[in-house]
Amino acid sequence: MMPAPQSIPGRVPRFTNRTPGDALRASAVGAGQASKAALVLATAVCVMATVPAPAAEPAPTVVMDGSMWDDGLSEMSYYDATDTIYGQQRRYTRVQLMNRQWMDPESGVKAESDAVGAVGAIKFLVAEEVPTENYNYRYLTSVFLQRADLRPLKATYSSQEWCGSTFKHLRWTDDALTVQSFSYFGDEGDETWQRSEDSVPFEALFVLAREVVASGQSRTVLLLPPLRSNHAIAPDGVEATLELTGDARKVTVPAGRYHAQRVVVRSRSAKGWFDVETASPYRLLAFSAGGVSGQLRGVERRAYWDRSWKSKFHEPGQAP
Repeated sequence: MMPAPQSIPGRVPRFTNRTPGDALRASAVGAGQASKAALVLATAVCVMATVPAPAAEPAPTVVMDGSMWDDGLSEMSYYDATDTIYGQQRRYTRVQLMNRQWMDPESGVKAESDAVGAVGAIKFLVAEEVPTENYNYRYLTSVFLQRADLRPLKATYSSQEWCGSTFKHLRWTDDALTVQSFSYFGDEGDETWQRSEDSVPFEALFVLAREVVASGQSRTVLLLPPLRSNHAIAPDGVEATLELTGDARKVTVPAGRYHAQRVVVRSRSAKGWFDVETASPYRLLAFSAGGVSGQLRGVERRAYWDRSWKSKFHEPGQAP
């Protein structure tokens, strides 16, 4: 019986009782395998050379600068808020979250930091539950801005109450803004609009006001109407300017006493003001905009997606 082949790592198997033809065939096999390996390696090197590396993140705006926005946590701000529904003032807790992330501008979704084409972004999210006599109004608004210049990438809004739900979706590309609205009201239904890519969502003002104080410079934008409505609203923009008014002064809110400057919105239709802390991180202390007013009650930096990390503001299972 012929002995079993003997294997030597990294070499062609060695056979016993080989003929000269066996040796030639074995040599040819080894040479073929080496050629294939070299071809695969060369192809891999070529592919690696043609795939672009992830772009370095541009320098951020003043308010988004600083290591705190790179710590992997979210700034969670809680406001004593007032809204008017059915002609009556409603008091509730409004939650505003802000943290940095990376986004794929093509698909409009979250991406890994080393993904090709990913851009640094700031996510600004507002969660609200407003009580009324028979049921609560629930609103969730998300705005995604480029960290480098605070230009919008995407915005979404949804409202839920017992009569129905409404959803709005905005996507910015290099040459246009596409707005989609899905309303439960019979005379509204589904709508799609195309608008200028220079348009800015109203809800971005809560971030832009902080940048105005941080940089000391006013900012003029083509401002869209507030997303926060269970009705479909045509996204027709108006020119609006955010500018500082008056000198820094002391402002008292439930969270404490701070030095602040007021930023006002000036336009023919949109109105509002924001009191912003004069020192980093330029927190929003109080505001009145889009029919809602609020005063800061507390702030915490926390990974809210980590279920083991308890809030200092509310008990587990009792988030506002």
